[in-house]
Amino acid sequence: MKSVMILALCLVSAPALAEPSVLTIGNDRYEAGESVRFDGPAVTDLFMAGNRVDVAGPVEGTAHLAGRRVSVDSDVAGDLFAAGYSVTVDGTVGGDASVSGFDVTLGTVTGNLRAAGSEVTVGAVGGYALVTGADITLQGAIAGDAILVGDEIQFGPQARVAGALTVYAADPASVSVPETVAPASRVKIENLKNSEEAHLPRMMPVRLSFWRIAGSFLTGVLISGLIAALVIAVAPKAVQSWRELALAHPGHAIWSGFLVTSALAGSGFVLMLTIIGAFLLPVTLTITVLAILAGYALGSYVLGVGIWLALGRPMPDHLPGKFGLACLGAFLAGLAWLVPVAGWFFVLGLTLLGIGTLAAFVLPDGWLLRRDNTARSGA
Repeated sequence: MKSVMILALCLVSAPALAEPSVLTIGNDRYEAGESVRFDGPAVTDLFMAGNRVDVAGPVEGTAHLAGRRVSVDSDVAGDLFAAGYSVTVDGTVGGDASVSGFDVTLGTVTGNLRAAGSEVTVGAVGGYALVTGADITLQGAIAGDAILVGDEIQFGPQARVAGALTVYAADPASVSVPETVAPASRVKIENLKNSEEAHLPRMMPVRLSFWRIAGSFLTGVLISGLIAALVIAVAPKAVQSWRELALAHPGHAIWSGFLVTSALAGSGFVLMLTIIGAFLLPVTLTITVLAILAGYALGSYVLGVGIWLALGRPMPDHLPGKFGLACLGAFLAGLAWLVPVAGWFFVLGLTLLGIGTLAAFVLPDGWLLRRDNTARSGA
């Protein structure tokens, strides 16, 4: 989840970069842009985000990928984390795979598999498999247990489940598991609605200690700070321009963010009316969610910088200082959530501030918030 949040902000900010931006630390590689492709040499861990993301080179560690279309043609020795509208994995994943998208196609996963989507096709899995989707197709052998949650479930000629197979379906009578996949003694087919109702009493009530809540709060602050620090490291000039514009015209930025968010949310309703355009609805929803995440992260960073400058302190020149300001803004934004009603509106305004600022650099100049040609002194 942490890697997905980091990549989400990179994905939204990618259109602002004229060319793919690459950052190398040790033997790890970070890359963001409109269309990004990695074809070697081998790296330990790989982080990529963009409209199109292609992995054609070897990854010796873990791969973290996010984009509209994600394609993995080479092997990943470690774990794979991927999210997008379309995710296709033709290479072999040496560890576990956690994948989500509208259309998900997987080859061989040596470890465990966790996949969610609308149309999910699963190949061979060396561990267990947890798959949710509207249409699920099992094409390969699963060495461990398998839990499938879907509306329509199909089994290919090579499909096998060595462990227990549990199927949750809205219409259990429509699910038929061939003996070649798993014998009836190892197959359990449950009604999805009844299963959810049966688990609900065990899920409630939830008791959380003060230290657990405080720990989760501080973890969220650190994650938000790391998101800002990563994007600053990848695109310092772009972040600097965003921050300067937001501080110079906060009111206009919030108004622009309101218009952009309204357009994104309203477009989903219009697409549903066209019927054919309803197939693009998941894309619109994904962009909206990513825009909100990016807007909140940027707004928190601007809040921290604005307060720091208002105290008469100079803007830090190095990345650790900017990371501290991002954490400061995230901490204050988190505290604002605790204030009834007013806190919600404050955080909403902060998020719209970030969205409106990003929109100014994605849309043509002058459409909403006009970009200023201000002097630059560092992000």
